[in-house]
Amino acid sequence: MSNWFTRLFRPGNPDEGKRAFTREDVWGHGVDLPPQVHAADIETALTLAPVYSATRLLADSVAALPLQAFRRTADGARKPMSAPEVFTDPTEFGTTHEWVQRVMTSLLLRGNAYGYVPLFDRDGYPRRIEWLHPDEVSVDDNFSVGRRPVWFWKGRRVDPGRLVHIPGYVLPGQVLGLAPISAFALTTETGLLSQQFGRDWFRNGSVPSGVLETDQSVDQNQARVLKDRFREATRGREPIVLGLGTRYNPITVSPDESQFLATLKMTVNQIASIYGIPPDMIGGEAGGSLTYANVEQQSLNFVTYTLRPWLTKLESSFSRLIPDGEYVRFNADAMVRADLTSRYAAHHIALTDGWKNRDEIRELEDLPPLPGGQGKTYGPVADPARKPTPVPRDDEDEPVRRLRAAGTEY
Repeated sequence: MSNWFTRLFRPGNPDEGKRAFTREDVWGHGVDLPPQVHAADIETALTLAPVYSATRLLADSVAALPLQAFRRTADGARKPMSAPEVFTDPTEFGTTHEWVQRVMTSLLLRGNAYGYVPLFDRDGYPRRIEWLHPDEVSVDDNFSVGRRPVWFWKGRRVDPGRLVHIPGYVLPGQVLGLAPISAFALTTETGLLSQQFGRDWFRNGSVPSGVLETDQSVDQNQARVLKDRFREATRGREPIVLGLGTRYNPITVSPDESQFLATLKMTVNQIASIYGIPPDMIGGEAGGSLTYANVEQQSLNFVTYTLRPWLTKLESSFSRLIPDGEYVRFNADAMVRADLTSRYAAHHIALTDGWKNRDEIRELEDLPPLPGGQGKTYGPVADPARKPTPVPRDDEDEPVRRLRAAGTEY
C-alpha cells in the first residue's frame, strides 16, 4: 500500500468530519469563462458554426447568381445590354463573385455595407467600388435623416460623393441599418458559451463525474493531496489503489442531461430564424420529414422569401450607380433548376406558345445557338379563327374523308 494514503488519513480535527470529493474537486471546472463574451464582434460571432453557416449560405447564394443588365426602351420594354464595367470588373481584389460576397457579408453581420469609389468613368459614374470594413465607418449622427449625413472612415471624413451606403433593415428616423449580430448578441453569446462548454468537456478527457468518499476525517490539505495524487494516477492510466475506507463512485452525466445539446440545437434554430433560413439548411432540425416534393418547394421558398428581399435591395442600390434608363437584375432562375422532365416540358410549352425561340432555350441549357439562324424564329401562335382539322369517322368512305379533310362540306 502506498505510504501517501497512510500519511493522508492521520486522525485530524474531529470537527471537520467526513469529506466527499466531487468530480469538480478532482478535475476542476475547466477553463474559466471570460467575464464577458464579445458576441457582437464579427470575428467572434463567425466562430459560432450556425452564424458562419447562415451568412456563408446567403452570401454565396447571392454571389453565385448571374448579374444581368438591361436598358428600358421608349415603349417600356426592356432590352438586354452588356453589363457596365463597375459590375464586370468592380474591384482590384478578386472577381465580381468576391465583390458581391463582401457586400452581402457586411449587410448580414453589420446591417450596413459601405463602399468607397476610387475611380470614376468619363461620364462621372463609379468605375470601381471597394467595400470597406463596416466597423471602420461611422456617421456623425444616426438620426440625421433630415440632412445629408457626414461619414468618417477610420476617423477621417469621407467625401460623400465617393461613399456608397447600402443599409439593411432600417428603423424609421435612422440612417444606419440594424446590425443583426449586435441586436441578437444574447443569442450568439449563449451559443458561444455552449460551444465553449463543449470544448472544456472534451478537453478534460470526457471522464465521467465521480466522487471519492472516505470514512476518515480529513482537512483541506489532506483533501488536496488526495485529489492531486488521484488525478495524477488516472491521467497516466496507472492502477489506482484505494485504502482506509476510500471509495470511488463514478457518476455518469451525459451532455443531454446537462442541456448542452439542447442549447446548441436551440441556438441553431434561433439563428436560422434571424436570417429567415430553414434550420435544416444550416445544421438544425426541420419541423417534419422531407420528401422530394417538399424539398423542391423548400428551394423555391428559399429563393422567394429569403433571397428575393436581398436581391431586390442590391438591385435597386446597384441600379443607382449607372445611367438612368439602365438597371441590373440577378437571374434567380439560375438557382431554381427543376428536374429534367419538368424542365423540358416547360421548354416545349414555351416553343409551342411562341414566346421563346430555340436559341433562347438552348442558352438556358448552356448550349450554342443553332447554325444559320435556325433557332431565331418563334413558333406559331394558335389562331382562334382557324378551323380545326376534322377527325374522320369510321362510317365514311375514302372520298368523303378527303373532302372533309380539305374543309369542304359534303
